[in-house]
Amino acid sequence: MIALAGAVVFGLQGCAQPGAGTAGGPTATAGHDVRIDDGRLVLTSPDGGERVVAHTDPDADGELVHAAVRPGDHDRQTVLALARAAGDGRSRYELRYLTVDGDTVTDLYWFPWRLQVADDLADTLDLPPLPVWSPDGDALAWLEWDGSGTRLRTVGWHDEDVTSNPSDDVASYRVDEVPAGTQLQAWETGDGVPVLRGSDGDTTWRIELDLDAAAAIAMAEAGSLPAS
Repeated sequence: MIALAGAVVFGLQGCAQPGAGTAGGPTATAGHDVRIDDGRLVLTSPDGGERVVAHTDPDADGELVHAAVRPGDHDRQTVLALARAAGDGRSRYELRYLTVDGDTVTDLYWFPWRLQVADDLADTLDLPPLPVWSPDGDALAWLEWDGSGTRLRTVGWHDEDVTSNPSDDVASYRVDEVPAGTQLQAWETGDGVPVLRGSDGDTTWRIELDLDAAAAIAMAEAGSLPAS
């Protein structure tokens, strides 16, 4: 798990657009891919074969809006999913996951509530906080927001003898310069330096993690808005 201790964030203009409300956000390159099809999670193998690994009822379970395969070399595959659920006149976003081990597929489990997306996120802005995997699949990150600002959250991932699941290796850091609705698009490692990238549609955001200093520092990249 990568630990963060602070964040200094700057905005930069760019042309990247967030994948709001779709399954087209960042997915892992772990030899397999996953897509959402009418409430189903469909796992695609490198040879093009497809396998339905979960069926959901949007009315009862919420609408699946994003899915990603865990990257890295692991004993079993993990598929992460984000669903938008509604009830009591409010919307909320929920993280879920399943594991695939040969012919065995688990249920689509809910994250424990202490590790979930904040349940009041949609009260501020109803956009999905798209999570991204770290390149080795040992952690997740997403941005979430409320009336007081934006924060970056990370949750570690833990492998056991027979299953894999989110862990209590967590962190949360204020990045209030980043506007509500900004969605992470990738967690990369360039020259050994982890970098989180995201966009709010008009501005591209880059958060670079300094592991030695246990801090996050943002740097501007060249870029511009598309011509109108």
